Amino acid sequence: MFFLETKLLHFDKINFMLLESRLYSFIDQSNGFTLHFLEGQKLINDVAIIHSIKNKGFQFFRDSLLTFQLMMTYLKPREGLGIYLDSEDPYFRFKIEMSEQGQMRTLLIPEDFNQLPMAMSGKCRLVKTVPNESHPYTSIVDLVNTNLSDVVNKILKDSYQLPSQVYLSADSDQSMLLLKLPEIQIDRIQTNYTMSVNEFWHHHQESFQSIFTEHSQDYQEIQKSFENLGFLFLGSKEVIFKCNCSRERMVTGIWTLVKSTGLEHVFLPDETEIETKCDYCQTVYTLQKSEFLN
Repeated sequence: MFFLETKLLHFDKINFMLLESRLYSFIDQSNGFTLHFLEGQKLINDVAIIHSIKNKGFQFFRDSLLTFQLMMTYLKPREGLGIYLDSEDPYFRFKIEMSEQGQMRTLLIPEDFNQLPMAMSGKCRLVKTVPNESHPYTSIVDLVNTNLSDVVNKILKDSYQLPSQVYLSADSDQSMLLLKLPEIQIDRIQTNYTMSVNEFWHHHQESFQSIFTEHSQDYQEIQKSFENLGFLFLGSKEVIFKCNCSRERMVTGIWTLVKSTGLEHVFLPDETEIETKCDYCQTVYTLQKSEFLN
């Protein structure tokens, strides 16, 4: 991991140098593993500019984003995924929403959160939207002294019945997900699926750590680094912060509040307008009282 405080001071200076973040997928057919690598330096940079969380709180924010964003690789065309982490001990709310196209948005509240919890207790809610389905798929995972990477591992184990492990870089804003495949017969390929996830990591650990240490953004260079280790490249996609909020959605939300609580609970008697802010992207919208009088 970069030295976060120093990096934050220079985000506005280095922003123009950063390529869009990208999620890569590879497979080792002989040993039965898929590898998903997130190069997230631009993504973390963009989130740091939008949100004011700093120090240990931002480090946890960064770790959470790099961990959960790896789930995007399992989305099918036009699917979307929301992961909502409600921790009671310590208290915080982490939200991340992503689409198969590579767009995402995220937030961590409270904004003054300044902890780096080793474990958390609470609930994780997963909401998956599927094309032509009126109701999204929802599941809830109970967390009891659970560390961050194990939340993703539990989701993948319950949803895909596959063992996995997330690894975060200590040198750059990058992460990796290793997932062990079920043993299958592949024509002309000698398979050996006896290694566990941890054994596979340790087998390649020096090479993986070297890739992390280089913290390269070059697309071809990253692809070549894993291909040199015997991985077959499956594809990649850009990952960008993009919020789908709009003034129309804000008006709809305020209308719901007006109908349930009354106009007087939304606007003070002498107010003619109010400002609302999107928690995800911090965009401010000015709404007129006259819009809610009909």
